[in-house]
Amino acid sequence: MSQLLLTGITLLALAALGVALLELLVRRADLGVALVLFAMLLQAVFVERVPSLYLGSARVELSDVVFVLVLGAAVARLLRVRSFTPSLRWLLLLGLALLLSLGRGMLTIGAQPAINDVRQYLEFVGPALYIATFRPSPALYDRLGRLWLTAAAGMLLLVTLRWLAVFAGVQLGVPAERFGDDTAIRVIDGPYAFFLATAAVLTLPAWQLQDRRASRLRAYSLVLLLFVMLLDRRTVWVAMVVGVVVLMLRNRRFGKKALALLVAAAIVTAGVFIAFPGGASGQEPLARSATSSGTLTWRVVGWQELVSSWSENPANWLVGEPFGGGFQRQVEGSEVQAHPHNFYIETMLRTGVIGLAALLALSVGLLRALWRTGGRTGVGWRGHGLFGPEVLPALVAMQIVWFITWVPGPEQGVVTGLALAVVAARARARRARPGVVAVRAAAPAPA
Repeated sequence: MSQLLLTGITLLALAALGVALLELLVRRADLGVALVLFAMLLQAVFVERVPSLYLGSARVELSDVVFVLVLGAAVARLLRVRSFTPSLRWLLLLGLALLLSLGRGMLTIGAQPAINDVRQYLEFVGPALYIATFRPSPALYDRLGRLWLTAAAGMLLLVTLRWLAVFAGVQLGVPAERFGDDTAIRVIDGPYAFFLATAAVLTLPAWQLQDRRASRLRAYSLVLLLFVMLLDRRTVWVAMVVGVVVLMLRNRRFGKKALALLVAAAIVTAGVFIAFPGGASGQEPLARSATSSGTLTWRVVGWQELVSSWSENPANWLVGEPFGGGFQRQVEGSEVQAHPHNFYIETMLRTGVIGLAALLALSVGLLRALWRTGGRTGVGWRGHGLFGPEVLPALVAMQIVWFITWVPGPEQGVVTGLALAVVAARARARRARPGVVAVRAAAPAPA
C-alpha cells in the first residue's frame, strides 16, 4: 500500500512539473530549442542507453518526454495561429498522414512497436511545428543561434573524448558509439555529424564582419569545419558543398571565402587520412571509406527491394504501411531489418504518396520561398542574428540533400520551423503592405 501511495505521489509530482514546463514552453521558444538540443546530446552520448523510466513493460526515455512536451506546446500554440501558410499546411498534412499510420500500426501490430517506429518523426515534426508558431526577431534568432553553437561545442567535446578512447586508449567513461563506428574515426552517428555541419555553416557569415564577436566565430568555424571533415561522412560533405553553393549564389564575395575554407579543410583532412591510412580494431581504412561506393550500392539495392514489395499492395500507394511493421529486405543475400537510410522513401513507405508529396512540397516550397527573402532585399546578417535570412536557404538546401541517404536528427525540425516562421513573417508583411518583400522583425509573440 505504501509503495502504491509513493508511486501515485511521484506521478502527481511529475504531472505538475510537466504542466509547469509546458506553460513555459508555450511562452519561451529558446527554452524549447534548448530542450530539443539537450535531448539530441543525450541520444548522442548514451546511444541506446538514454536515461529512462519504466511504466510496466514500456520504456520511456528522457528524450521522449522532452519531445512529447514540445509537441504539446506546439499544438497549444498552433491553436492561436489565425492563418496558415502553404508550407505550414504541407507540414500539417504530413503530420496527419503520420498520425493515421501510427493509429493503424497500434491497432494491427501493437502499441509499443508502432510508437518506437514513429519516434524519429515525432522528433522532427514536433519541433518544426513548435518553432513555426513563434514570430522571428533578431534577438530571438540570435539566442537560438547561440544555443545551437553551445550544443555543437558539447558535441565536439564528445567527439574528442571518443577519439581519445579509440586512438590513445584514454577511457574517461563516455559510452562508445554503436552505429557510427564503421570506421575508427566515425565516433558519432551520421545525423550528429550533420548537426556539426549545420553549425559550421551557421558561423560562415561571420567571415564578412570584423568585430570581436565575428573573430571568435571565425575561429570556431575553422574548428567545426575540421571536425566535420575528419568525421568522414560523405553525405555530410556533399550537403556542405551544396550549402556553400547556395551561399555563393546569394553573395558571391562571401561564397568565395566559404568555398576557400571548405577546400582548406578538405586538404587538411586528406593529409590526416594519408598519414593514418588504417582504421582501428580491424575496421575499414579511413582513406578507403571516403571513396568506396559499396555503402551507396548496398542502400540502393535495399531501396529497390523495399519499394518493390511495398508497391504490390495498391492500398500502400495511398496510405502506406502502418508504423511498427519493420523494413525486412534481402540485400546481397543477407536479411536486413534496419531503416532504409532514405527519409523520402521511408516516408513514402509509412504514409504513402500523400505523405511523400507533403514532405517534398514542404522542403522545396520552403527553399523557394526563402530564396526570395534576405540578401536580395538588403536585410543584413547582423540585423537578424545567427539564424538570419541569408543562412536559412543554405540550411534547408543541405537538409534536402541529407534526406536522400539519411533521416533527420531532432535539430532539423528546428531548422524547418525557423524557415516556416520566416516565410510566414514575409507573408504577413506582404499582406500588410503589398509589394514589400523584406521580412520585418517583430518582438517574439504568439502568432
